[in-house]
Amino acid sequence: MRYFSEIYHESTQYIPHGSGDPVIMHWEKQSYADKRYVNCPRYPLTSGFMPVLSPVSADYLDPVAIYAVVRGVDVPDGVYYVDCDENKLVMLGGDDARKAVLLAFPEQEFVREAETVFIYTGLLERAVWRFREAAYRQVQMDVGAACANTILLAKSRGQKVFTLGGFVDDSIAVALKLGATEMPMAAVAIFPEKSMVAFNSVDDGVGEFAYSNHAEMNAYVGEGESSFEISRYPSRFMLQNHLENIDDLNLCMKVRRLNAQALPGDEFPLTPSKFTNEYYLRELWYLRPDRKVCTSFTHGTLDLDDFSSMLRWLELAQLNAFGAGLIKIWIVVFDVMFVYTGVYRYIPVRKSIYMQSGSANPKRFNKCFVVPEQVQNAMFAVVLTSNLNESCKVLGNRGYRYMNLNSGVLAESLYVSARLLNKTAREEHFFYHDELKKLLDIPETESIISTVVVGKATR
Repeated sequence: MRYFSEIYHESTQYIPHGSGDPVIMHWEKQSYADKRYVNCPRYPLTSGFMPVLSPVSADYLDPVAIYAVVRGVDVPDGVYYVDCDENKLVMLGGDDARKAVLLAFPEQEFVREAETVFIYTGLLERAVWRFREAAYRQVQMDVGAACANTILLAKSRGQKVFTLGGFVDDSIAVALKLGATEMPMAAVAIFPEKSMVAFNSVDDGVGEFAYSNHAEMNAYVGEGESSFEISRYPSRFMLQNHLENIDDLNLCMKVRRLNAQALPGDEFPLTPSKFTNEYYLRELWYLRPDRKVCTSFTHGTLDLDDFSSMLRWLELAQLNAFGAGLIKIWIVVFDVMFVYTGVYRYIPVRKSIYMQSGSANPKRFNKCFVVPEQVQNAMFAVVLTSNLNESCKVLGNRGYRYMNLNSGVLAESLYVSARLLNKTAREEHFFYHDELKKLLDIPETESIISTVVVGKATR
């Protein structure tokens, strides 16, 4: 029996004949959350709360809201809304509110000792007009991109950082008084460098655990399944969100790692990173926000060391931040020095790529995208895939959220790495799923989640 996550994802794939069902919810009648927070105390937003860069994958729709649950920092303990537009921290509640929010998380002793817990929510009304039914999964990827920025910022400051994907969704929504179209999606806990709680938790694997909602499902919802009244949900993604939600952590399974089987193929070892990790994290502070330009790239050949560095630096933003092993990384090489043109699988633990086929025809690749001109002259592309059925068997429909969050983390990491090397990385949202899978010989059991192209920007 298929999971609803598989059905939802198929309905949002961009194919030549359509893009799934239309969204029929009357968004203009929804009660959106008022983010002005009149008469709430405000504090200046310091670098400790503000990511260095805004996530590029959000297409400037700003569909991500950030809340901070703080303890023992330079503002009073409590819960804050991070107002990036005004560079302010808006206090929503004191220590009692902080404790109420943290009750939604497992590992209570762990989260209560955190210096800051950032909570990320998706504002669906800001993305639904562009992505329609696919807005939900795209906002999840945007949240993952925002998490990547926070992870990199914390590491650059020498702090310990843990991603938290397991929490009771409704408890967070009630504690933060979220509107009907704002959904909690992820959290990141920050600890001081010398925190013993953080030090011990690394060995305990706290940051590697994913919480499955499989145990609290009535089996799962597939085609013809009537265990849920689908008519209650005016869009497919609202039903998908309902199925992902965790209601009781005591009914969930704790999953530390999913095994990802490497495919056979000729091994090509990557060279060491061009610069040290310390250099990478330091240079983050000197990058400035830029505008994503959707134009074709200038023709050029990528240096092997730059290519290797971009792949190996993915680990700095945590390859498996949410639900380890859900994402498979395919590399399509067009013009990289000393690397044969072809399709490869990247196996991070081996620091190598493995050739799967030589079918990397640039012209045919370009035609797999709705706007072929935008991907012309790409030096290489990273295609992220996942076996949805395999993931859902372990993590339930919650695995779909983890998968998209991971995809956003990796896309943002590639974007930052490319800028440090004076290149451009850009996620392409609109592509023909089946045609791209066929061209790259991706197994039938896998679905394409995200595609990132890398090249030299047109000046």
